[in-house]
Amino acid sequence: MKKKSWSKNLSKEIDAHVSFCIQIGFAKPQKLNAKILSNNFLIHQHMRKILLFSFLIVGIISCQPGGDDPVADPTVLINRDAESLSTRLSLEGTGVVGIISSDVINGRLKEDEEPAGKVPLIMVSQVNPPIYEGKILKATHVDIADGFAYVSYNTEGAEFLGAIEIFDVTDPLFPKITSQAIFMNADINSLTYKEGKLYAAAAFDIDREEGIKTPAQLVMVSVVDGNFTSDFFKFDIEGFAGVDVSATENNIAVASGSNGLVGLFDTKGEMKAEFPMADLRSVKYGNGVLGALSGTNGITILDPASLNVVSTINLDRDIAESKRTLDMGPGFLLASEGRKGVGVYSIESGMLMQRLEIPLNPEGVAEGDIVTNAVSFDDGKVYMANGGAGISVSQLVENDVLEEIGILGIYGSSNFIKSHRGYIFVASGSQGLQILSLTDKEELALDPGIVCGIYPAYEGNANLNVNSNEVIEYSGAASLKNVNIGGQLTFCGSLAIENSLNLNSGGIFMMNGSFVFGQYNRNNTLSINSGAVLKVSGSVVMYGDLNLNSGATIEFVGEANSLTIFGRVQKGQDVVIKGDFIDTENKLK
Repeated sequence: MKKKSWSKNLSKEIDAHVSFCIQIGFAKPQKLNAKILSNNFLIHQHMRKILLFSFLIVGIISCQPGGDDPVADPTVLINRDAESLSTRLSLEGTGVVGIISSDVINGRLKEDEEPAGKVPLIMVSQVNPPIYEGKILKATHVDIADGFAYVSYNTEGAEFLGAIEIFDVTDPLFPKITSQAIFMNADINSLTYKEGKLYAAAAFDIDREEGIKTPAQLVMVSVVDGNFTSDFFKFDIEGFAGVDVSATENNIAVASGSNGLVGLFDTKGEMKAEFPMADLRSVKYGNGVLGALSGTNGITILDPASLNVVSTINLDRDIAESKRTLDMGPGFLLASEGRKGVGVYSIESGMLMQRLEIPLNPEGVAEGDIVTNAVSFDDGKVYMANGGAGISVSQLVENDVLEEIGILGIYGSSNFIKSHRGYIFVASGSQGLQILSLTDKEELALDPGIVCGIYPAYEGNANLNVNSNEVIEYSGAASLKNVNIGGQLTFCGSLAIENSLNLNSGGIFMMNGSFVFGQYNRNNTLSINSGAVLKVSGSVVMYGDLNLNSGATIEFVGEANSLTIFGRVQKGQDVVIKGDFIDTENKLK
């Protein structure tokens, strides 16, 4: 009797554990007959030990729903083949990205008068859009957290077809797609990550999707290490389409479309509060408040716990059903406002602090495509996705003023942008994604072998020439076009050179920090001539070509150095390569 009672209690404990997994969203209901399992083990001599072990195993398996495939919904197609998914990533167009001054573009400065950039930036990958049954999906939104990027997709027109993809970006130079979920009956318009779960704002085909009452839906799924680990749970919200979603401290805020509302859900999918609002475009949490953007009613600042109105900001009526977003900075809110660019508003007073206009009006682009679709703020920089007018960048300077830096030198229209901790994702609709990375490196090696004193920042021209009798030292971050070295140049910090670097005979270039050169397959060449020395402590990435003439020297000093060469390498005779370094692409060793 004692053994039976113990077995029965164990069965209850296992059932309770499975129930807990279902409640937290890590499993769907499964038929686990723990009593049969335990009775089978009763015949063994060491019943207690085996049953304890089986309890642990069942506890682990029960939180892995459906075995290898946790998604039971037949209308959601899962692909975990990272190798095949990542074939859509390409090196074409990658490399150093210049930020072009609007003064140069608009003819106020000659190209050879352009000052050096202060934001060393590289494009690490072009990503072709996913295609399902011949239909091209377009990226709609991106969220980035803990080394992973989450991308949502929808389809233009009346058809409902969308996707969510997970990108592993833990290695900035080598992103990869780890998982994909295709939604056969839904557009996925926005998403956000919070504490192991993805929350997506979606629009479903209510005539084809079973078990829902409204087209607008909040979709919830658990994710671990770049994989979907639960089924996709759907929750009704009034409206024709879920258009945006933002995580608050304790809840999830969802915006539904033209006749919808802001809905506040807890992390289990129960709606806690709602606020009706016409023509909703975006919601964003930050600075302890929730901002909601309407195309007709402007911005409403809401209490994130109750959705009570805190204040309102009047805006001009916007183009119907157009993409717009909000973001937050310290004490201010940024709103993309179409042809008017970005408005920067004080959260406390609601007053307009500054307007960031679209700095470029390119020829041959329709006026309706020169609009700010999205805005993103990160680490003191504001990035504006201006449709056919590209991506413009501003920097937060003294007295909370944003100062325009210029326009990113990348191709294609932009309908969304997300920046986070040095990563920048640009969505270009049916043209796919562009993944960029800031190479600004603040920390230098403790014992680099290259002395870095209190050197000034480089404030000169984008084209730098160091004569044979000169010894020059700089520090900080810089992005240059062309560099020619006949004397000695020391740079401590982060340096990007876009087009050419030439070390003449006897020239010495000492680099401590992060150095990036060239663009892939664009005939950019880094040439080291006879008797010239490139001396490095840190990391070197070359998207352009490397030409080592006879008698050239590359020396790595200190430890933990790395070299990545995506371009071609030509080596003459008597070339010296020495020091401790990792050659990631095996181009020199």
